[in-house]
Amino acid sequence: MRLVFIKKIIFLLLFSKSFFCFSQNALPYQLGENLNYDISFLGINVGKANLLISSNEKINNTDCFHIIGSGKTSPFFDIIFKVRDTYETFLDTATILPTRFKRNISEGGFKKKQLYDFNHTDSAVYVKDTLYQILKSSQDMLSALFFARTFDAKDLKINDKFIIPIFMDEENYFLEIIYLEKDTLKTDFGYIECLVFQPLMQEGRVFENGEKMKVWISNDKNHLLVKVETLIWAGKIEAKLKSFKNLKYSLKLPLQDLED
Repeated sequence: MRLVFIKKIIFLLLFSKSFFCFSQNALPYQLGENLNYDISFLGINVGKANLLISSNEKINNTDCFHIIGSGKTSPFFDIIFKVRDTYETFLDTATILPTRFKRNISEGGFKKKQLYDFNHTDSAVYVKDTLYQILKSSQDMLSALFFARTFDAKDLKINDKFIIPIFMDEENYFLEIIYLEKDTLKTDFGYIECLVFQPLMQEGRVFENGEKMKVWISNDKNHLLVKVETLIWAGKIEAKLKSFKNLKYSLKLPLQDLED
């Protein structure tokens, strides 16, 4: 089985209700936030992933968060299929749109590097010597995760559907995201109330559901990615939050005193 799930863990949470402008004070995350995930297949630990807001930087005179997402297989699975993936986005902290995106992946014998420079005024992306037209307010694979965390859950209703444009692998895509339900997860930190979403990728004019994916987001001010689950023909892949540092808000554990 080709272990591309680490890429998906970073990529799965892509949803939005509308587009806003924010100050850093209004964002649900801050500089230094560090999230670590364990990735398992059929209950076996096969890898780890990390999301880090590493620094404040200026890109084209724009204040940005430099955000790094990385994933790797465990030492045993390195023997079978070694994965070392790194994604970097430079996220405009006012518009929550990417200004630059870097990708450096190594998956088995497959290696790939990408560098995108976004110009949202002209709805364009520069890739090497080529100019690509993009959809308005397009996200990259990593920026979408942090853009998504700014959503407002107040008016969310079951089966609400959202669309977000993505520029990936030199092509424009849409993701349709369906809100499924509220769910309470038992975690290493206590019980966390979450909102559950299902992403569907558009293939041509049809939204496909070949791999059944679900994403759990904490129903608090942080809107943390708590869990990702993907069902494939061979079984279930899961990514679970295992540790965190420098959250902007204390993690809300409304049911932490419940008995098992």
